[in-house]
Amino acid sequence: MRKIVWEKWKDPLLNNLQETEWPGYDLDEDDQVSPVFAAKRQPVLFTPFGALSVHDHIYASSNFDFWLMHTNFNITEDVAHIVEEVEGVETLEVMTRYRARIGMPKSGLFQPRDVMNAVENKIKEFFLNCQNYLLHGLSVDVAEKVIEAKNNLADKFTSWSILVLPNGNMEILCTNDVDKEYVNKLAVLKETQETVGGRLITSES
Repeated sequence: MRKIVWEKWKDPLLNNLQETEWPGYDLDEDDQVSPVFAAKRQPVLFTPFGALSVHDHIYASSNFDFWLMHTNFNITEDVAHIVEEVEGVETLEVMTRYRARIGMPKSGLFQPRDVMNAVENKIKEFFLNCQNYLLHGLSVDVAEKVIEAKNNLADKFTSWSILVLPNGNMEILCTNDVDKEYVNKLAVLKETQETVGGRLITSES
C-alpha cells in the first residue's frame, strides 16, 4: 500500500545559528563598547570558508512554509509534475526517490493541511488512473484477480512483478531485496511477454 508521511522541515541554517557567536567580545553589563562597533555587530555562521554574516533574507524558511513528504514509493517525474500542479504548492525539490521538500506560501491564503490532503488525493488519483490503464482490455474476472494479487504483494513486498498471460494465468515475482536473481527472473518475464504476449505489471509501473 502506498503511504505518505509529512514532517515539518527545519532550516538547517537556523539550527547552526544556535551555535554561532557575535563577533567581538562577550559583553557583561559592566562592559563598554563604542556605538559604532555595537551597530555593526551581527550574527555569523562559521563555515569551512570562514565566518559568513547571516541575514534573515537568506533563510529559505523565511520565504516558504516547508514540509517534507516521505513516501514508500518512487517519486518519479510524473509524480513530481502532479505535485507541482497542486494549488498551494509553491516550490518542489525532490531530494531522494522517497523524499521531497514542498514549499507552501506564508501568505495564509493556503492552509498546509489542505495542501497536503490535495497532494495525497492527486497522487492517489494518478496511481488509480495508471492501474486502470494497465488493466484496460482484461476481462473483469482477470482484472479483479490481478488487483487482489497486486494489493497482497504491495502489502508484503517492496518490489514485485505480475505477468498476466493471454490465457489469464499469472506469473508472479516478489522480493524485499532486489538482487541479481530477481533481475534475471524479471528479464525472463519481459522476454516471455514479448514472445507470447500478455501484460506485465510491476511495482514500478
